Amino acid sequence: MTEQGYPPRQPGYPGRQGRSRTPHQPRKTGWQVLDAFDDSADSESDLPPWAVPGGIEPLRPARRPPRAAAVLGAPDLDRYSEPDEFGDSGEHAVTEPGGPLRPGRRPGRSRAAAARRRRSKRRLVNWGGAALVIVALVAGGLWLTRARAPKSQFVTTFQKGEFRSVPDACKIVGSTQLQALLKGTPKIVQPYKSSAQSQCTYTVDAKPTFRVLSLLVQAYPASLTAPGSGSATANARYAFAVQRSQWAKPSKGAPQPPATITGIRRLGSQALSAVQVFRAGSVTDRVFVLVRYRNVLITASVMGEASGGFGPVTTAELGAGALSVARSAFAAVQAEPTVG
Repeated sequence: MTEQGYPPRQPGYPGRQGRSRTPHQPRKTGWQVLDAFDDSADSESDLPPWAVPGGIEPLRPARRPPRAAAVLGAPDLDRYSEPDEFGDSGEHAVTEPGGPLRPGRRPGRSRAAAARRRRSKRRLVNWGGAALVIVALVAGGLWLTRARAPKSQFVTTFQKGEFRSVPDACKIVGSTQLQALLKGTPKIVQPYKSSAQSQCTYTVDAKPTFRVLSLLVQAYPASLTAPGSGSATANARYAFAVQRSQWAKPSKGAPQPPATITGIRRLGSQALSAVQVFRAGSVTDRVFVLVRYRNVLITASVMGEASGGFGPVTTAELGAGALSVARSAFAAVQAEPTVG
C-alpha cells in the first residue's frame, strides 16, 4: 500500500485566471496513510484529478481584471467593486491566503440610493405641500373677493333714521292758530297729500286783510342725480341748496325778485328765512321759512298785501307767522316713524 495525496496540477490546466497555486504537501493523516512503513509517492499521482477522492477542488469565479484609470492619477474604483455574488448578500469577498486584502461591497452604495430616494421624497413632499398652500391661498383670495365684492358708493334705499312718509299738512296747524296768523277765517285751497309729500294752502281775502299761508312737507328719496352718495338725506340737502340759490338769485326773466336770506339756528338740520318784496302796481310782501330735517324739507310761507285798500302789514309780522307754522310742521315730522 502506498500513501495517496493531492495529485500535482497538470501543466496544461489553467486553473483560476490570475492565480497561481503550489501543490500541497501530501498529508500523512487520515485515509491517505495506508502503509505506515511506506513513505514514497505512488505512481497513481499521474491519474487525472477526478480519479482520486478529493482530487477536484471547486473553482472560484475569475477575478475581474482591474480597469485602467480613465484619467491619469484617478483612483482605481474597481478595487472597491465586488463580484455579482456579493451584490446584495452583505458578505465580504474572501481573498486567497497570502493574497492582498480585497474589500467587499461597501454598504454606502445601497445607502446612497436610499438617501437619494429619501431626498427625492422630501423634495416631492415639500414642493407638493407648497403647491397645496399656494392653491389654498389663491382659492381663498378668490372666495374673499367674490364674497366681499366692493360696495357701490351710491345709496339706493332709505337709510336708518330717514323718513318714508310725511304728516298731512292740512292737519298740522289748528284753526285757532290759523285765525291768529291770517287775521280772519281762512279757506283751504289746493290741498294735496301723498305718502312722501303733502301740501296745504289757506287764504283770507276780506278788506282790509289779504293773507295767503302755504305749507309744503316733502320726504326726498335716494337719487343718483344728487351729489355725494345719492342717499335720501343727500338728496334733501341738495334740494335745500338749490332752493336757497333760486331765492338769492332768480333766473333771468323770472317774475319774482331776489330775496333777502337769513339763517335760522336751532331748527332742524338746516333752516333759513327768505324775504321777497313785489312791487308791480301794488306792494306785496312774502316771507319763506325753509327747514331741512334729515331727508325732509319743510317750506312755510306767508304773503300779505299792503296797498289797494289792504293793510297795513310788515315783513316782521309775516316772518313770525311763517316761522310759527314751520316749527309746528317740524314737530309733526319728528313724530313720524323712521326707517329702522
